[in-house]
Amino acid sequence: MNKILTYTTILLLVTVVGCTNEPTEVIYPNPDYANVELSSGSAVVEREGGVKEIFVSINRDKWAVECEADWLEFSIEDNSLKLFVDENETTESRLAVVTIVAGEAPDTAVARFKLLQLGDEVVDLSAEATANCYIAHTQSVVKLRADIKGNGKRDGRSRYMSAYSAHIEGASYAEVVWEATYDGDKTRSTAIISGAPLYAEDGYIYLATGAIEGNALVAICSGSGEILWSWHLWVTDAEIKHSTANDLEWMDRNIGALTTEMGDISNRGMLYQWGRKEPFLPSPAEYVAMPTHSYDENYDLTETEEEYNRIQAEIEANRIKVNINNPQTGDGEYEWEYVGYPAPVALNAPGNITYAVEHPTTFLGCRTDIAIGEYVFDWYMQQDLMNTSGVMMQSDSQLWGDAEKGTEYKTIFDPCPPGYCVPPRGAFGEIPVEYACSYVSDEWTKEEYGWRWTGGNGDFFPAVGNYDVSGLMGETSERMLYWTAESFGTSGFGKAATLFVAFNDVYYGIYPLLEESVESSWYSYGARAYGASVRCVREQNNIK
Repeated sequence: MNKILTYTTILLLVTVVGCTNEPTEVIYPNPDYANVELSSGSAVVEREGGVKEIFVSINRDKWAVECEADWLEFSIEDNSLKLFVDENETTESRLAVVTIVAGEAPDTAVARFKLLQLGDEVVDLSAEATANCYIAHTQSVVKLRADIKGNGKRDGRSRYMSAYSAHIEGASYAEVVWEATYDGDKTRSTAIISGAPLYAEDGYIYLATGAIEGNALVAICSGSGEILWSWHLWVTDAEIKHSTANDLEWMDRNIGALTTEMGDISNRGMLYQWGRKEPFLPSPAEYVAMPTHSYDENYDLTETEEEYNRIQAEIEANRIKVNINNPQTGDGEYEWEYVGYPAPVALNAPGNITYAVEHPTTFLGCRTDIAIGEYVFDWYMQQDLMNTSGVMMQSDSQLWGDAEKGTEYKTIFDPCPPGYCVPPRGAFGEIPVEYACSYVSDEWTKEEYGWRWTGGNGDFFPAVGNYDVSGLMGETSERMLYWTAESFGTSGFGKAATLFVAFNDVYYGIYPLLEESVESSWYSYGARAYGASVRCVREQNNIK
């Protein structure tokens, strides 16, 4: 039996009642109902074994201990429970659940203590640096620091840090919020994350990965169930390769992508609202080749009305097929909220960040019910509104760094794995100061369902599409939008400088600044409330 199956089996079986000690007397006042509390809910023991002590507070004069594991013994003295753990002579990590029962039926209370003993060496995903995303391999036991928010230990720049600490306080337990493959799997099986994660007294979350590649979100929660922070687990056995362009070292795939193969939907990776760390799932639909209209050298249509209508009908039918939101929701406990969900009204820094952290499956769309009467294309804060002190508030442009190439830094909200960050301003080439559309077709070559950066590193960028400001998926197979760390704001808008690439005639006539719009690409900007792709680069200033 391999490591992961053994770990999962234990998770399923440890609650079976086994060795039971004789009750011992502990005198406490008797309220109306039995109650039991433990000094700790979990612990991790090294392979060599050892002793762990738990202090038990009970308001009944009788209590018992139940367990199933045969590799530990325990003793009770007053309100102290000592666990004596044997050496683990196998390669597998193993988990035991010790159940403490207070009182006698029907008046009983139950508390459980989880004890994880390590087998093979546990991979510390946060050993290099802390981050919001970690790359893990299948069928392994890993841990990550759960006492630091993202890259917060190194980020002293964002306005969030002036109001909130980088440290996580009040943590009680860890859970898998969601896990997803690209094949329509909507269940929380043990395929990607095996069993439940364990938050231990050393401040780490321990978990085992399964046999299937995919993506998952793991959260640390308070005792009341509030999500305090969450981390994206990118589980893949693929070798992440790199290439150089514009003096930057680029990943060969988007965050969360499982392949670089053209036409394979697992090449899409995750989507992000600008400045947020929380990943959103791309469309699960297959790539579809869109027919194109025909134009002459003057970009005038050469089709009859009948031909045009036929082609256009086919285009619209294909868009219905590909532009669908991903319904994957883990085990259904959490609901993805994409469509039309407005961001709360926030007039002061740190805006809606706290809400976003607590609701990692909620896509925060823009709202229109504000006094200025126009769209505010931002999830973070309502733009151009006066706070209670009479100060005009703007969105925080430093959520992802807001730096020139060569001076970029990684922030507490950066979604990239350790050692990587969101590309800085100028990463894809010079962006016009005026942020007008800049035609760059000579730097990109159209290929099936995406474009290749022939003027840069030669890598392929898939046409993932994006979520619009209301959370609706659009332009899958036709368009790609890749964020940079650059952000700026104008009246009524929350925008970020992006690489924005479109092809076919999707946007013909919308951007007259372009010399042409058939198979076109350009640098432009996008609303911060969009959900778009991220292609990470190596940190240039990797200060730990």
